[in-house]
Amino acid sequence: MKKVICFFFVLLSFSFGSITTVMIPKGSSASDIAIILKKDKIINNEFTFNLLVKLFNKERNFLYGRLSISTNASYLNIINQLQDPTNIQLVKVTIPEGFNLFQINDLLVKKGLLKNTEFYDFATDKTKFIQLLKDIPELYNDPELTQLEGFLFPETYLFEYDITPEEIAQAMLHLFKTKVMPAYENAKINGTLPKRHGQTLKFYNIISLASIIEGEAVAAEERAIISGVFINRMNKRMILGSCATIHYARALNGLPKVIDLSYTDTRINSGYNTYTNQGLPPTAINNP
Repeated sequence: MKKVICFFFVLLSFSFGSITTVMIPKGSSASDIAIILKKDKIINNEFTFNLLVKLFNKERNFLYGRLSISTNASYLNIINQLQDPTNIQLVKVTIPEGFNLFQINDLLVKKGLLKNTEFYDFATDKTKFIQLLKDIPELYNDPELTQLEGFLFPETYLFEYDITPEEIAQAMLHLFKTKVMPAYENAKINGTLPKRHGQTLKFYNIISLASIIEGEAVAAEERAIISGVFINRMNKRMILGSCATIHYARALNGLPKVIDLSYTDTRINSGYNTYTNQGLPPTAINNP
């Protein structure tokens, strides 16, 4: 009996060693985690780990994602570390103003959060994202809305490594609702929303216009001037003639980014070509 007591005393009282990272997939059971820890050489006995989990009734408290833990610690300490939210590794992601879906997707892949075109595919599939817009009726009830371009608020975010495209979009849409919607409501009350042919632009089109202004402006002080130019052109039934929309059309056609556009570029066959099509493009072209 003394040997058993001593054995558990040792298991519970190892000193802490170096810090390592362990990735725990969502839905992992205690047994799954024990296998991962042994494979990563953090523990050497799966049975003992699982036994302690049961003895201390900790089966349901494990966290998922990428966690930092001290190695060479007691098994119980390791279990506690894997259930401590402060050990979850977060990724800092800054979405610059004017980034489009392609750029956001590439940034998330570069940060190691998602793979390939996961985010782009989610944000352009209305059946997947529509429920996230229930709290923004102006978008949820608009039949023209086909993607989230324009509504993903540019900001610095902290994401967990096991985050999903839906959770990322949800965080960005929450900030959009918090930051943008009050300004929209105030402008509606004050009668300062942009108008075309005497009719106030609907919310979806206002964001599309804002994205074009964002894409054209080099400095913040230019936005008001550019806004006036485009609204005047719309009211005179002129084409917008925005180079920013041509760059977006090129991206949609899989063409590389260029600094200077050619005449051929302005003839590109796309609904986003505001040199050949009158009015606003089908969607926003970035996230202003």
